Amino acid sequence: MKEIPYDRLSKKSIEKYALNLKSKTFKDVIINDPNIDNEEKAIWIEYYNNPRNRGNLGNLIEKHYFFYDNNSSPESDFNEAGVELKVTPYLIRNNGDYRAKERLVLSSINYDKDYKEETFLDSHVYRKCALMLLVYYLYEPTKDRIDYIMNYIKLFEFPEEDLEIIKNDYIKIINKIKSGKAEEISESDTNYLAACTKGANSSDTTSQPFSDVKAMKRAFCLKNSYMTYILNNYIVNDTHDYESVIKDSSILKKQSLEEYILNKLKPYYNQDIEFLRHKFDIQYTVSNKSFTYLLAKGMLNVVNEKIEEFEKANIKIKAIRLKPNGMPKESMSFPTFKYTEIVNEEWLDSELYETFSTTKYLFMIYQYIDDNTLIFKKAMFWNVPEKDLNSEIKNVWETTVEKIKNNEYDNLPRISESPILHVRPHAQNANDTYPTLDGKQAIKKCFWLNASYIKKQIEESED
Repeated sequence: MKEIPYDRLSKKSIEKYALNLKSKTFKDVIINDPNIDNEEKAIWIEYYNNPRNRGNLGNLIEKHYFFYDNNSSPESDFNEAGVELKVTPYLIRNNGDYRAKERLVLSSINYDKDYKEETFLDSHVYRKCALMLLVYYLYEPTKDRIDYIMNYIKLFEFPEEDLEIIKNDYIKIINKIKSGKAEEISESDTNYLAACTKGANSSDTTSQPFSDVKAMKRAFCLKNSYMTYILNNYIVNDTHDYESVIKDSSILKKQSLEEYILNKLKPYYNQDIEFLRHKFDIQYTVSNKSFTYLLAKGMLNVVNEKIEEFEKANIKIKAIRLKPNGMPKESMSFPTFKYTEIVNEEWLDSELYETFSTTKYLFMIYQYIDDNTLIFKKAMFWNVPEKDLNSEIKNVWETTVEKIKNNEYDNLPRISESPILHVRPHAQNANDTYPTLDGKQAIKKCFWLNASYIKKQIEESED
């Protein structure tokens, strides 16, 4: 092997050498590897081009550019310099915006050991990933993966304001393990740092130390939404119109992000909506989709278009209007699904699972006192419980897929068939349709969380 062309002891040397990857493809890296002959290069190109070798583009850079063999060591890749290499894809949306393609997996979770590392700064995942060399490549579905281009390379360490939130995320995950509830862990429990599934399917489980119940295998990761923010604001420096709720990060040493936000909203509980609309100079009525987001921004003293922490954590604001008896006026809708696409999904890779497993919701709850008076009753954070997601919700999704495969478009799961979820139209009119498997058209439909289920979740939060 030729002499390594960078100093493994120096993070700046590693980054400087890595910057030579800019605008190169993965194939370029193999072709320019001086340690293998042309025959070997052809073999490696074929190997890395196989999409079943998931994650191996990072291995390619390790082996053929930095010239060290991949390993599963708990230490960082360049341990002497304290640098961890992470190769990760991004997409360019139709509107030109950049988005991370996926979450960034950091390290596997060992239920039997990790609970002993009580703080994030003491954890193996922090020791491994405190300083990361991020290599972002552009995912283009029409290209062979070996021809993807690496465009952004930069050393990254967590900003102080993010680190405080990540510390709290870590504690939430560890506390569920300590409580013998590892099977209830969900990505949507936390904000920036999450625990994503690692198994092939929901039956791929392992033991946990404080319960006999098996839990899904998981890994520490940074959420897709957080990686998108990093890409746009720290890597590309194409800042969007974000504004932080947290004006001073020291606040987060005393309370969590969720506690701080709810404390900001509490002074407005039980206030008349018309009063609040005028107070915050909101031109829309409460029935307009923008009203609740603008109201939340007003209460949180955010002027800019987007709330920074909500973008990073994938927190979505949902308006819920209650009748005087406490029942929501309607079930909660989600984006429509395409009949020709949902049938090709597996549960753990489905859009519905991705939505429910990664999204945290801020419920802005209104209540009618009478026919003419609507108040802002309260707010609460909520995410779909893991026990519901991988049981009843999964069953409804599987039934839906099976019926679509049988072209039973008018016989999808009804509200009377499940205590949690149902399917019904979500279209502008009868002509608002999607193609079906039999070459016809059927009205657009989506999954809805039952109003009675939402009512139960609100009541349980008050216990």
